[in-house]
Amino acid sequence: MTIDTILPTPDLFAARRILCIQPHYDDNDIGAAGILAQLARNGVEILYLTVSDDLMGVVDTSLSDRAAAEALRRDQLAAGKLVGVKEQIWLGYPDAGEYNYFDVRRDLLQHIRRIQPDFVFTCDPWLTYEGHRDHVQTGLAAAEAVMFAGITKIPSGDPAVDATYRGHINGIAFYYTREPNVIADITAAWQTKQAVVRCYQAQFDPAGLDELVFGLDVKSRQVAQGKDFEHGEALKVLHPIALHCGI
Repeated sequence: MTIDTILPTPDLFAARRILCIQPHYDDNDIGAAGILAQLARNGVEILYLTVSDDLMGVVDTSLSDRAAAEALRRDQLAAGKLVGVKEQIWLGYPDAGEYNYFDVRRDLLQHIRRIQPDFVFTCDPWLTYEGHRDHVQTGLAAAEAVMFAGITKIPSGDPAVDATYRGHINGIAFYYTREPNVIADITAAWQTKQAVVRCYQAQFDPAGLDELVFGLDVKSRQVAQGKDFEHGEALKVLHPIALHCGI
């Protein structure tokens, strides 16, 4: 028997400002571009924060790091325009490299306290068999930053930001999850999601993008089975209190 949280599932559509925290430049969109595009169209402010520099996945190995970074930014800005992203933030930690988890958590605390979102999206760090440490560290650091945002004794590195934080986070949504409690209907945004994903040309060749879009189509239909819509995105949406002690 699975015992879920006794807290109500927060309402995504009540959000007004969402900070989406991703390990790599395309994760928010692969995992949740459909629902995020719909929320943006409804007037929600959407901000993206990318933890790693994402350089390891660039397919053109002849590019310098500077040129590769420019290609990644180009892709991400084009995709963000289609989704309706208001601001892009890059932390620049080394992709698949060595960095300190607590440094990431500190930086996320600082941006959460500066931006004051009422909802946070990120990848599920507890995904079964997740082998990429960037994903595990990013998702876990985001979850802890959500929990600790209001405890300003935990420093973010910017005392002024800490002192003026008055925000309140109503919920956190994990994509890339095998334990969803929300299946978002993205049928109306499915064509947009395909176009968004196809912006990511620095890390996928044309055949790779075709395979990715095909896989996302199959997955979106799979998670929508039994629903009255065709395409869905699976999310685990939790109240921040549910992140500690299993309440």
